This record gives sequence, structure tokens and C-alpha cells, in this order.
Amino acid sequence: MATRRSAPGSRRRRLRIALLPAPGQSLGLAALVAVLAAALVSVPLVLGSAEQGAWAEQRRGLTETQIGATLYSAAKPPDVEGTALAPGSADVQTVPAGPLDLVPRLDAAVTQAALDTRTGVPVALTRLRVPLFTPSRASFVSRAQLLHRDGAAEHVEVVAGSADDRGVLLPQRLADDLGLGPGDTWTAESADGLPTALPVAGVYADLGTPLPAWWEGQRELFAPRAEPRFGQITTMPSPPVVIADRDVVLAAAGDVAQDVFLQWFLPLAEGIGVGGARDAAAQLDQLGTVLSDPARPVAQLVADADFPAPRPTSQLAASLDTVDDTVALLRPQVRAVGTGAGVAAGVLVGAWAGWRVRRRADELASLVARGVSPLSSAGTAVREAVLPVLAGGLLGAVAAWALVRAGGPAAELPGAVWPPAVAALAAGALAALVVVGVTTGALVTRAGQLTPNPLAQWLGRVPWLAMTAAVTVVAVVPLVTGDPGGRTLGPVTLAVPLLVTVVVAGAVTAALPLLGRRAGARLRRLPPAAFLVARRVLAAPGGTRLVVVTTALSLGLVVYAGALADSSQRALAAKSSVATPADVVVPLVRRTVEEGALPAGATIVGYETDLDVLPGGSTADLLAVRPDQLPGIVRWDDALADEPLDQLLAALADGDGGGRVPVVAAGPVPEEAAVGRELEVALGRYYAVPVVVVARAEAFPGQRSRLPLLVADWDRLSAALEVAGRETADVLDRQVWAAGEATPLLEALDAALYGVDETGVDTGGAFALRPEVRALSWSLGYLRAVALGAGALGLIALAMHAAAQQRRRTVAALLLSRMGMSRRAADAAGGAETGVLAALATVVAVAVALPASALVLPLLDPVPAVLPGPSLQVPWGSIGLVAAGALLATGAAALLGSRAAGRTSGGQVMRDAG
Repeated sequence: MATRRSAPGSRRRRLRIALLPAPGQSLGLAALVAVLAAALVSVPLVLGSAEQGAWAEQRRGLTETQIGATLYSAAKPPDVEGTALAPGSADVQTVPAGPLDLVPRLDAAVTQAALDTRTGVPVALTRLRVPLFTPSRASFVSRAQLLHRDGAAEHVEVVAGSADDRGVLLPQRLADDLGLGPGDTWTAESADGLPTALPVAGVYADLGTPLPAWWEGQRELFAPRAEPRFGQITTMPSPPVVIADRDVVLAAAGDVAQDVFLQWFLPLAEGIGVGGARDAAAQLDQLGTVLSDPARPVAQLVADADFPAPRPTSQLAASLDTVDDTVALLRPQVRAVGTGAGVAAGVLVGAWAGWRVRRRADELASLVARGVSPLSSAGTAVREAVLPVLAGGLLGAVAAWALVRAGGPAAELPGAVWPPAVAALAAGALAALVVVGVTTGALVTRAGQLTPNPLAQWLGRVPWLAMTAAVTVVAVVPLVTGDPGGRTLGPVTLAVPLLVTVVVAGAVTAALPLLGRRAGARLRRLPPAAFLVARRVLAAPGGTRLVVVTTALSLGLVVYAGALADSSQRALAAKSSVATPADVVVPLVRRTVEEGALPAGATIVGYETDLDVLPGGSTADLLAVRPDQLPGIVRWDDALADEPLDQLLAALADGDGGGRVPVVAAGPVPEEAAVGRELEVALGRYYAVPVVVVARAEAFPGQRSRLPLLVADWDRLSAALEVAGRETADVLDRQVWAAGEATPLLEALDAALYGVDETGVDTGGAFALRPEVRALSWSLGYLRAVALGAGALGLIALAMHAAAQQRRRTVAALLLSRMGMSRRAADAAGGAETGVLAALATVVAVAVALPASALVLPLLDPVPAVLPGPSLQVPWGSIGLVAAGALLATGAAALLGSRAAGRTSGGQVMRDAG
């Protein structure tokens, strides 16, 4: 009975022995496989996070009107061409337009098509193409815009009366000017005198600035309009917007014989990720197909009634293209880093398999003597590795997921990342098992050979260090001769610093025995513990050399990644301030006449490109600024000049030009434009401005190209131009630079009657949204994370090597104790040896990583056309982290070595030796 009861326990024990004969060894394999799985699985996760992050940034950078879809068409009264309109009247559009009475059918057909394709219910808008004239008691109110938009009455504050489907809602300022209220009749007419009379249902409060979000898509109706007057372009107030039902608008269009604009807006759902955005883009494509289907009502109305074909227009597809461009630039860099980390982890798995064979050398030798084949031994190793590999793989995958969520571009991951992530996990686990099996089989085969393997003998005679040095030289040449920019993190830019580290560390460790032989006499004068440390380090056996090289590689990668990341971040911050000099940059319509003051926190600058500079015949751009207004507005970076901004601006405003305009020369300025040189800047064919260079800068905010830029004081430049009979506003293109948000600024400029070119509006975050900039920033962040893991792994390997060395030196430790060396001195010698090796690896890592970073950094410039170029920033944080890690590894190694020595008795050592 007892035997039966113990049978299940016996089977479990046999199963455990078969699958996990040595739990400690299995734990080490599981840790290495976790690193391998984390490296491989992180690649699709980082790419998915980047895709989601890029989409989130695109969504934040666009308004709902821009990211949503808008469809357009037009309609006109059927008898427009037969009316007594003056030839060329502005009230009739020359493009085709359908009849007004079929607009409800077209609206229903478009709505049904949107519902069929699941793009949502469109918000319809109908408005007269040209504002109507209305009697006015104030000269600035003479026209009004009649408009219908679904839900408009619910998004204004009705202060008198109420909205209905038969009357109109007048804005407060129009109602006050006309003296109208609910129950009255509003009369308006077209430019050709055709009248319409509409009942007033209510009055709504004027929409202030900033406009409510619901009206953001119709901001052009509320913005001033640029119009040519008296030979100049001036800006006029926007006509008041009169809200009415669609039938009222269509009836008024018939009365005044005017065509109408038709618009449908499909907003993009809130909170959707990149996967939902791609689905929405596909639905918009399907909507376009449905709308053009000849069998569907919309296409039939277009064909039969001459309506302009409504087609969805949206920046959604362009935004997704930008997302795809970002991921396409990022993908090879992330794959190179992740694959490299995976290969390195695979090599460590092979090293673990070799260590397992050495730990079981006696057992495997007896099995070989009994006729067990190497293939069988490899199969046993694979069987024992299955559970650790599975456990480590799952642990690594979870760790990669958690780390990407915590530190990746976006915490939310699209669902499309999971199939490649699972495939990467499976490939990593399979690769680990294959490496364990192949390594075990190869080592067992070599152990069973009675004669040396010719291949092993040949490989032993290969000058690996010299070959690695030759390969390094070949790889470095294209980096030295290459042009700045255009490169990404890849096999070459990643491998070169690692190859150089291998060569330098190998050369240093190869020189240690020579140094030891030459310093032998001096070493004997040292105290016993110091002598022991020096002899062990200078002997530099193969294991020690390998440890120094691998530790230098891992620590060098940390410093290299830190230098690239810090330097690139500094350069990109400086480039951002040059590309976008203020929080908001708004181009003004050329020669606009201002009719109001600038809002607070804004300034106007002037710019002109490709000007001839004499003497020397060089070409430069000119920027005119108001020095007293720039502080607090311009996005200055200290990397742009050796002098602070206030000193440069003071030189412009107060510098003695001796009758010339003081300028700051920025960019690649020729020798003719050195500080103190007097120049002539041609601003046209027949006049030039005398200038004198008073300061230099690497670059200046607002610089548009790599051409030299001359920065001048607006007032002093204007005074010089007046001598030539010119005005600055007529010579220079002008921009408004302002601090703050774009929407309030644009509305303030509209209210102040500035003519604005909204197509050229730029914001401070636009530079960082460029695909090449984001790809470099995210790839360097990923490299830094992988490098930190590699550095930690290298230091752990150093500590474990020191502990293993202590276990192998038990006999020597016993003899030293019998010769009088205390236990404390022996432990101190072991810790000092590890410390010297760690210090040597750290010095090599830093000495190689910094020059390698300086070599590679210019090649990684994502936007070489924007100044300034990148310059090396010493990563003190990374260096400090490496030094702290080396100290920590030294302490851990000393502790492990002391514990290993304390657990081994002299009698046990002698029994093992016997």
C-alpha cells in the first residue's frame, strides 16, 4: 500500500529530474531567454507604440474639421440664366450647379450613402455664395451672410425670441444696427438689387473670440476678408452671419437669383486609435466609391441634374501617410537595435550551454564512454531547457510589454502588433532551444575526440584581433567620408563603435601580459594582497580578456547611446527654435494695411531671401526684428550663439553702426562678413542698404535655409530704406511671431483686421512632428533602453565571473591561507581584482564611445537643411551611471566571492583534489 501511495510522488520526482535536474542552472537560462524574448518582442511593440504615438500627435495637431471629412456641392435657381442680371455678375457661379428644388433629395442621398458606409450622420450646411446687402445705420455693417447648418441654433445663445423653421436668427450687432427684433422682417438684396424679405424669429449673442469649437470649421465666415482697395490689399470685417433653416436659405436664394454652397461634414469619432483611424479612412474610401456608383442616387443626381459631384475630402489619409512615413523611418532602426540585442542574448544562451557542459564534464564524459551519442546529449539538453525557455520567454514578453507601455511613444498599443509579437516570441524560444542543442552537441563531440580537431587548430591560429581591426577600418571609412545627414541607426552606425571597442579592449588586454613581464621586479615590492591583484590582472588569461571585452562592449553601448541621445536632443531643440522661432508663426498677406493693434505677446518681423551682399558677391537672407519685443516671444536656444540673446539684441538696437545698419550674421558666414566688416545688401535692382556686422551666431530663430542670415533692427532698417524712398512693408514678407496658442492668436488678428495667410501658419511643436525627427528621437530612446539592459547584463556577467573565479581558486586560496594571508586580505584581493577589471572596461568604454559618437553624430542629422548641425554633448549622466554600476558590480562580486570562500572548508578542498 505504501508503495502505491508513493507512486505519484515518485513519478513527479522523476519528471522533475527529467525536466529540471538543476534548478539553479535552469534559472540562469530562464533569465537569459527573458532578455532574448524582451529584445525580440519589443521590436513590434515599439513599432506599434510609435504608430499609435504618431497618430495621437497628428490628431492633436489638426482641428476636427481638418481630420474629419467634408463633401461639397452647389445649387442654383433654375431660371438664373434667364434673369435680368448684369453680365459677369458676382452673384452667379460659372461652374455647374443643380436646381434648388432637388437639394433635399441630394441631401437625403448623401446622408444615406454615409449611413450605408458607416461613416456616420453628416452635418449639412447650406449658405449663399455671396453675402447679401442690407440697409445699415453704421457704415461698417453693410452685408450679411445667410447660412443654415444642422444644429446651429443649439450652438448659439438666443437672447431674444426663439429659433423656428420659418424665420431667421440675427446676430446681436446686426439686430441692434437695424433696430430689428423677433416678429420684425429683415430685408436684404443681392448686388443686382433683387430683394428678399425674411421674418425675424430671434436674436443670438455675437460669437466672441475664441470661437466655440462647434463653429471652428466655419471660422472663415467670421474672419476679416482681404480685398484690393485703392491699389493696396486691405482687410474688411466679416459680414454678420444670419442663421436660418435650409428651406429658408433656399427660398432666399431663389428670390435673389443666387447660387448656394452645399456642404456635408463627417466628424471623426473621438478617442479612436490608429486602428480605428485606418478603418475610418477605409470607410471614407468606400463612401467615395458609393457616391460615384452610377446605380446610386447621388451619382444619378450628379448626372441628371448637373450637381457638382460631392466627394469626401479630409486630411485623415495624409495624416495616416505621415504616420506610415514615421514608422517606415523607424522600422529599420528599431529592427537593427532589437535584432542586435537578440543576437547578443542568443550568444549568451550559447555561452550558458557551454557552461552547462563544463559543469557536467565528468557526467558527459562517462556517457560518451558508454556510447551515448552527441545527438542524444543534445536532445537531453533541449528537453531540460524547454521549461526554462518557456518561462523565460513569457517573462521577457511581459517585461517588454510593461516597459514599452511605460516608456514608449504611446501607452496604448494597436491590436495589429500582437501577431508579430507572438511570432517573435516563438522564434526567440525556438532559437534558444536550437542554440542549446547545437552548442551541447558540438562540445560533446569535441570532448569525445581523441585527436585535436583540425578546424579547431586552424581557428586557434587565426589572428582574430588583427582581422577585427581590419574590418573596423573598412567600416569606419564610409563614416568618415560620408556627407552629413541622411543616415539612420543601422548595422554600420551600430557596429562601428562596437568593433572599435572590441579592437581597443582586445589590444589593451593583449598588452597586459607584456606589461606584467616588464614590471615583474616592481610588483614584488608590493604588499601580498596588492601583488596578488596585480599578477592576476596582468596575467590576463583568456577568460579575463573575454570579460574585459564584453564588459567594455556593454558599458560602451550605454555611453554611446547616451551621447547620441543627448547630443541629438540638444541639436533638435536648437533646430526647432530655428525652424519655428515662436510658439505661433503667422504669415501676413503682403502689403496688408493694419487697422488694429497687435495682441499682447506678439511681434511683426520681416524676411527677404536670396539677397546679394557686397563685397564678395555672396548671397544671404535678411530678417528684420524689433529687439525690444523679441524677449518672451522668440524660442531661443543657448546652442545658437556664444552670446546670450539679450546681448545680441542690444547690439542690434543700441550698437554704433557709424551711419550703417547693425546686423547679426548667422549661419555659415563667409570671411567677408566677419564682425566689424561693412557690407552692402541689395534690396532691389536700384537701391542697397549699408550694414555693419556687430555679432555672430551659429543660427538664428526664423532662419529658413543654410544660407547666411543677416538680422537687423526693424526701425533702423526702415530708416535706411526711407532714404531710398522705400517702405519696409513693401520690401519684406512679414510674419507675426507670438507666444501662446494658435487659435486665440488667429482670432485676435482677425478682430484687429490683419490679413492672414492661414495656409502657412506654423506652431512650435510642428518641427518635432516631422517623421524623420520623431523616428530619430524614438529610435535613440529605444537604443538607450536596450543599452541600459546590455550594461546591466554585462556587469552581472562580470560579477558572476568573479564568483566563478573564486570557486575555481579554492586550492590556491587554501595555500595562501596556509602561507599566512588572512581571509580578509584574500577577499579584498578578489574584490580589488574585479574592481580593476571593471575600471579598465569602463575607461575603454568611455574612451571609445565618445569619439565614436562624435564620428557618427553628424551622419544622423535628420534635417541637415536646418541649422545648426549637431555637436557632441558629453553624457555625464550615462557616464555616472556606468561608474556607479561598475562600483556596484565590484561590491557584488566581492560579496559573492567571500560567500563562496566561506562555504568551502580546507578538508573538502583536499578531498576534492585527492
